Amino acid sequence: MSIVIIALIISCVLSALLIRLIIRYAYSHNLFDLHTKRKIHKGDVPRLGGVAFVPVAILSFISGCLILSGKGEITVDNTKPIIGLVASIVIMYIFGVADDIKGLRYRTKFIYQFVVGIVLCLTGFLLSNFYGLLGLYELPYTFGVCVTIFLVILSINAFNFIDGIDGLSSSIAILSFVYYSVVFCLNGSYIYLLPLSFISVLLPFFYFNFFGKASRHDKTFMGDTGSTVLGLVLCVLAVAINGDPKTAMLHQNPLIVAFSPLLLPYFDVINVVIYRLIKGKNPFNADDNHFHHKLLRLGLSQHSALLVELIVFIFITGFSIFLSTFVGITVTLAIMLTAWLAANAIITSILQKRNC
Repeated sequence: MSIVIIALIISCVLSALLIRLIIRYAYSHNLFDLHTKRKIHKGDVPRLGGVAFVPVAILSFISGCLILSGKGEITVDNTKPIIGLVASIVIMYIFGVADDIKGLRYRTKFIYQFVVGIVLCLTGFLLSNFYGLLGLYELPYTFGVCVTIFLVILSINAFNFIDGIDGLSSSIAILSFVYYSVVFCLNGSYIYLLPLSFISVLLPFFYFNFFGKASRHDKTFMGDTGSTVLGLVLCVLAVAINGDPKTAMLHQNPLIVAFSPLLLPYFDVINVVIYRLIKGKNPFNADDNHFHHKLLRLGLSQHSALLVELIVFIFITGFSIFLSTFVGITVTLAIMLTAWLAANAIITSILQKRNC
């Protein structure tokens, strides 16, 4: 374990160095985040943070797996899932870089996200049980594949959508990875290496993103490369926990244990899509009706909005698990989603009265 910790510390330092280098590269080649009416940042800010920290996280995870393999804690049976996991992250990373540099159409994005979902299903990451959600338990293989691919695509885009203010995506991801690493450690699964690897690379990114300033040329965004990879990895972790028989020892409903950290991004994208459809807009076209946008329009600063989002995230994650011990998972999710939609409707009404 001490060797793994040393490897994680090294990856943290390496991530900080690479982020600094990528920031300098971006400034020397004028690779900045484009200004639109939805953007709230000032000055020229690179959006290539994910280009730097994702490779380090992959190397950190592989190094950790090799260390545990040498100790006999990872067997040959684990090879296929590890290869599938790394391959899916690499695919997402390559297309994410292309999107950040040149921009890709959303149809193209859905295609490679679908391919990533297939890769994961073929290598053992498959949602096979709903544990009572909508009255369903064990899922037929084909249906399980379809649900898994859907959740992969949903998670990737939902996490990308919440990446709108400084520190939001990285802080929610860090908290989620801490949660998942604890659950995997309790389950005795080697996959705890994956969330720990991403925590180690996200901490320096959070510093540059949250405390950096464009005027000092030390600020960066994670871009689509970072946010989409994080969404993918979080979904993989959730599917893996849901499929681990030991999770049932932690809670009566493994599904809520697995996906509770993803509920806030899911609820946000559901609310935004419903709003766009009601207004007759294309649900894939970006706007400023995400929860963090509404908080800013209420007059909150970015730091205050971030604090509110984190409090809401912790509440949704924790209360969902708590509530599901008393009522079924279907009722739990219905209550939480209804409360979320109602709260957003109230905030929207207030903003409309203020004409902002």
